[in-house]
Amino acid sequence: MAGSSRAKRFSGADILAESLLVHGVDTIFCITGAGNLALVDACASRGIRFIFSHHEQAAVMEAIGFAQITGRIGVAMVTTGGGASNSVTGILSAYLDSIPILVIAGNESSYQIDNMRGMRAYGVQGFDSVSVMQPICKLSLRVEELGGLEELVRGAVAKAEQNRPGPVFFEFPMNLQRSQADDARRSPRESLDLLGDNRTATAKSKSRQPFEDLSDALFRAKRPILYFGRGVRSAGAISEAIAVAERFNIPFVLSWSALDFCADSHPLNLGRAGIYGDRGVNIALQKADFVLTVGTRLAIPQVGYDRDDFARNAERWVVDVDPSELSKFDPALWHLLQADALQFLQTVLGWETLEESGRRFDDWHLLLTELAKAFPRSEQVGPAAGEGYIHSFDFVSGLSDVLDNSAIIVTDVGAGLLTGHYAFRIKNGQRMFTSQGLGEMGFGLPGAIGAKIAAPDRMVVCLNTDGGIMFNLQELQVLKTHKLAIKLVIFNNDGYAMIRGSQDNLFQGRRSGSDSGSDIGFPNFADIAQTFGLRHTLVHSKKDLQRQLLDCFESGGAELIEVRMSPDQSYLPRLGTRKNEDGSLHSPPIEDLSPAIPRQLLELWLSREPGQASEVEGSL
Repeated sequence: MAGSSRAKRFSGADILAESLLVHGVDTIFCITGAGNLALVDACASRGIRFIFSHHEQAAVMEAIGFAQITGRIGVAMVTTGGGASNSVTGILSAYLDSIPILVIAGNESSYQIDNMRGMRAYGVQGFDSVSVMQPICKLSLRVEELGGLEELVRGAVAKAEQNRPGPVFFEFPMNLQRSQADDARRSPRESLDLLGDNRTATAKSKSRQPFEDLSDALFRAKRPILYFGRGVRSAGAISEAIAVAERFNIPFVLSWSALDFCADSHPLNLGRAGIYGDRGVNIALQKADFVLTVGTRLAIPQVGYDRDDFARNAERWVVDVDPSELSKFDPALWHLLQADALQFLQTVLGWETLEESGRRFDDWHLLLTELAKAFPRSEQVGPAAGEGYIHSFDFVSGLSDVLDNSAIIVTDVGAGLLTGHYAFRIKNGQRMFTSQGLGEMGFGLPGAIGAKIAAPDRMVVCLNTDGGIMFNLQELQVLKTHKLAIKLVIFNNDGYAMIRGSQDNLFQGRRSGSDSGSDIGFPNFADIAQTFGLRHTLVHSKKDLQRQLLDCFESGGAELIEVRMSPDQSYLPRLGTRKNEDGSLHSPPIEDLSPAIPRQLLELWLSREPGQASEVEGSL
C-alpha cells in the first residue's frame, strides 16, 4: 500500500481490510446492511471468510467462541442502527469475561454525525453508538479521517489483547468507507491514546517488600491452597501455574473459567469451589491457613456474599493485573499485588527456598483426601430422577466418559452451566467455556458455532436448555448452511427451573413465566431438529445412556440430543438464599451448602464453629 499513486486507489474500506489481514484476521462473523456493505465487499474480495449470522448478538458471541479457541482476536461486523444496538449483549459478555474481540460497525456519513450531534438520530438509523459502547469496552472509537487508519487498527487490536483483554468497538462512517485515501490524509494520528492502559507490573501490600513477605508466608504455611482463574490463560501462563503447584506440592482450585487448565484427575486439583461448588472444597478453603489467588476476580459465585469471610482463617493474597479489581478488597485484610500473571508465576518458580516447604504438607494432603471421600460429588446432587426422566448429573457424568481429549464443551445457562461445570470431568486437552460474568441466556449455541468454525476437526458439544436455546434459536440455520457437526444437547425441564426454584423459595411457590404451560410455551424439539437438519435423540433413562451417547458421537453429523429432566430437579449442592421476616435476604457462608449436613459434622470438619449468615444484596 506504499506509494501515492497506489494509495489513491484505496478506499477507507480497502485500508481496513488490508489492516485486518496484517493482524491475521481470516474470519469475520457478520450481518450485512446498508451501513457496512463497502466493508464487507473489501474484506471478502481479499479472501477473508465471512460467517453470516442471523442476529448481531449471536455474531458477537460467535466471535467470542472463535477467540476462546484460537487465542486470537475475534472479529464481528455489523451495520448501523439496530445492527450496532443488537451487538451490545455480546460486547458486554466479552467485557466481563475479558475476551479480546473487535466489533466493527457502520454508521451514517460524517456530515450527518457532525451536524446532528445531540439529536436522537443521525440521518437514517444512525445514533451515537460510540458513546453507548464506551462503558463496556476497553476502547470505543469512531473513524474521523483516513489518515493513519492502519495505525488505528493496530492500536485497536493491541488494546483488545493487552493486559486484561476485552472488546474494542470500531465505528466507521459510510462516507469514509468509500472515500479514496491519499498520502496527505494517511498521516499518523497522534492524538488518540490507543495504548493508554499500559501498566507496569507493580505490587501493593501492607509491607514494602510484598514478594519477600509472600515467600515467607508460603514457607510458614501448613495448609496452603492456590486458586487460579482465567487471567492466567490471558497471560499465557497455564503451564507456569501448574508448575508452581507441582514444584511446591501445593493443592489448587480452578475457577469455572479455568476448569480446562488441566485434567480433573491431576493429584493436586481439588475440584470446584463456590456457591455451586464441591462441599469438601469449600470446607478446605475455610480450613486453609494460606490462599494465593492469581488471575481471578473472586466474584460472588466463587466466594459467597461476604467476601471477607472467604478463607477466613487464611493469610490471603490476590494477584491481578487490573487495579480496579484489587480496589474492592480491604487492604487491611488482604495482601494485594498488581502484577502480570506470567511474570508473577515465573518469579515464584525461582523461589528455591520453598522446595523444602512442599515436603511439609503431607498431613494437609491426607486431610484433603479424606474430605473428598467424605463428600463425593455424586452423592451431593439430591435424589435420583423419577420414571421417564434422567438427572442432569448422570447425563453429564456419562458425557464425560465418552468424549475424547480433543472435545470442546460450550454451555448456556441453567443445567448446561450449573451441572456442566459441576459434574463434567475434564481431560487434558479438552476445552470448556461459557459466558461467566454476564451469564446471559442464548450464549451457548453461537459460542459453540464460533468454536467449531475455529476448530472444524474437533468435536464441539453445546450444553443448552429448553429456555436458553430460544434466545438464539435462529443460529441453527448457520449449522445447516455450513454443515457444522455440532452436538447440541438440550436439557428439557419444561421451562426455567432456576427461576422456579427461586420463586418456590422466596415467594411461597407463586410462579409466573417459569412453567411451560398457559403463560409460556416451548417448541417440540424433534420438529426443530427436522427443520434445521439435525438428527434427534431423546434421552430419558440412565439405563440406555451410554449406548445412546456412543451412537450420537460416532455419527459424523449434527445432533440434537434432548434430555428429559424432571421439572422438579434442583441444582445441588448450592449456597441457599433465605428470606428474613422483613423481606431481606441472607445466606450462610460457603462451607454451609444446601442440603445442609448436621452442624456437629460441619464443626468437626472445620475444627471450629461454622461462620455466620451474611446479608444478600441482589440475587443469582
